Amino acid sequence: MKNCLLALALLMACNCFGQANKEVDSLLKVLDTEKQDSNIQRILSRIGSYYIDNNPTKAIEYFERASELNKKLGFTLRLANNYYDLGFCYLLKANFDKSLEFYQQSAKLYEQINDRHRLTNAYMSMGNVFFQNKDFPKTREYYDRAESIVKQTKDSVQLSSLYAERGMINDQLGQYDSALVYLQKALDVAKLIKDDGMVTSTLSNMGLSYKHKKETTLALQYFDTVLKKFTSNPDESFDNLAIAYNNIAATQAQAGNYPQAIEAFNKSIDYSKRQTLLSVEMENYRNMADMYADMKDYKNEVLYLKKYHQLKDSIFTNDNKNQLTQLETDYQLEKKNISLVKQETETSRQKAQRNIFLVIAIGAALLLGALAFFYRRIRQNNILLQEKNVQINKQKDELQTLNQVKDRLFSVISHDLRNPLVTLNGYLSLADNTSLPPEKKEAYKKQTLQAISQTSNMLDNLLVWANMQIKNTRPAITHINVEDCIDDAIGAAKAQATQKNIHINKDISAATATADHNIIEIALRNIITNAVKYSNADSNITVSSFSDKEHTYITVKDEGVGMSQSKVAELLNSDVESTAGTQGEKGSGLGLFLVKELLQKINAVLSIESEEGKGSKFIIALAI
Repeated sequence: MKNCLLALALLMACNCFGQANKEVDSLLKVLDTEKQDSNIQRILSRIGSYYIDNNPTKAIEYFERASELNKKLGFTLRLANNYYDLGFCYLLKANFDKSLEFYQQSAKLYEQINDRHRLTNAYMSMGNVFFQNKDFPKTREYYDRAESIVKQTKDSVQLSSLYAERGMINDQLGQYDSALVYLQKALDVAKLIKDDGMVTSTLSNMGLSYKHKKETTLALQYFDTVLKKFTSNPDESFDNLAIAYNNIAATQAQAGNYPQAIEAFNKSIDYSKRQTLLSVEMENYRNMADMYADMKDYKNEVLYLKKYHQLKDSIFTNDNKNQLTQLETDYQLEKKNISLVKQETETSRQKAQRNIFLVIAIGAALLLGALAFFYRRIRQNNILLQEKNVQINKQKDELQTLNQVKDRLFSVISHDLRNPLVTLNGYLSLADNTSLPPEKKEAYKKQTLQAISQTSNMLDNLLVWANMQIKNTRPAITHINVEDCIDDAIGAAKAQATQKNIHINKDISAATATADHNIIEIALRNIITNAVKYSNADSNITVSSFSDKEHTYITVKDEGVGMSQSKVAELLNSDVESTAGTQGEKGSGLGLFLVKELLQKINAVLSIESEEGKGSKFIIALAI
């Protein structure tokens, strides 16, 4: 439901921005001719407001210009509002440090002018930044500050909104009982002030919290109450009905009431199509695919996943970006046209008066020409300098990244490639020694082959890690065949396991997951190789997969030496160096480091269960 509302908001924002293009164009033209600073800052703020949802980077440019003028003019309230808008823009860009910086500046100014209503909003926004940054104690601190002010001002509308916000935050944290307490408070206040919109919204959120608690009966009661409110109003918009039926359908599906769920999904899709609510229609297809997956009806699951991706591709296009680029181009062209008109007017005026002021006009023209020439040269040089600075900063970042990769490569090469080469050189030196017993030659040969195998694995990991650091490519997340990944990984580790007579077994219960095939194969190969390294000869390794409603799990269990809990913690925090295996195998320490970095790219989670002397169990949790 949350995703549905977000997608709907984005679609509405895009439509509204398209309708506002003409007004933005008009404001840009006025801005070019306006001379009074108080009017310029007002125009800049309005333009920033139009860009804020569609292009926050562009919005930041205009809000910063407006804030400089408001600072110069001493307009404290308007300056505080600019800082607040800048905080929101940086929040949209996920730059939490900059967002918090501007929200704090706005809060100081609101406090300075005793605007407690806006100060409350600033505190709530700062709490939201800390929430996004997963600093939950700070989140509670700033929401408590906001609540304290609202109770003093007795602003019931703001109090209801604050309780609703706290309820939704607790819901996202999985603290559903606390969420319901705050949502009930919001509902009570909304009823008291007769705010029907807030009442309906809060009832929907309470239904979602009960749904998340798996209390589907109560959730459906709240959703039915919301639906009755909507259907009792003949003027109710189809978008509200579409969202309401989607909530009901998803809850019925969760409860296993599939016929009722399908009926509600179809109603939601019908209302979505009648209102051209593509985002809600898309959410229905995704939820239906999940439902059919739970029903083991994979044919319909694939059908609705296909509809979902087709509709998603049709919604999020580059149309808005192209429109903004064209708008900016038109604006620059209009500026040039205005400049040409001004020059032509000036030329005509000078010609009309040249008989009287010939010498003065010629002198003035030369002076203006020289100033214009130098001004243009200075401006061009400044633009060129800015471009060079951007290029230099980009090259600096790339060089820093490459330098880090180089340092890591040299560290591994100097420390971990030397020993295998020494081993190989020693074996070759002893190979022709006729006095050396055959059994020792065989032992040295085995050690050499083992060192070569370990070096090959290390180089593979090293190349994958270096490529990932340099290219920073995005993973190709799709539905993958889990057993294929497991088979590929086992095949890569088979030779090493055979040397120690270790048997690798499979137990596959979950067949599919959402991930990148190559990343999972590399991660499993490293984990299985690690299990072989720390397992005793003639032991077993079991690779299995299973799933629940939310995740597919792949586990690798060995019967090796195991680890203490402190060792597990150090391993997960990348604070441990590689140790020798059960037969003296060496390692670079790069394997599990690489596994963690790769899994983070696909939002997968690695956990470890281990006990000294009893083996270890590595668990990868993937989205279904």
